[in-house]
Amino acid sequence: AAQESSFQLFKRGDSNRDGNLYLSDAVASLRFLFLEPAVLLCEDAADANDDGQINITDPIITLSSLFLGSGPLPEPFSEKGQDPTADRLLCAF
Repeated sequence: AAQESSFQLFKRGDSNRDGNLYLSDAVASLRFLFLEPAVLLCEDAADANDDGQINITDPIITLSSLFLGSGPLPEPFSEKGQDPTADRLLCAF
């Protein structure tokens, strides 16, 4: 059974937690996936499609939103907020 997500406030896609959505967020997600699993302080923020997992789809969706006009990511996206979806992803702060 899924456990409740952390109640920390975050912005969807903001993997590096600088408050903005940029190319560096997709890079942070890719670093997490392929190089350094410890680089993410908020797993929920890196879950760009809000499916409860962090995988290669998430940085692709982030890049599509940034550069291809695929639309906004799931909330909380426009402002910091809590994850509306129960999953096992956590935020350290």
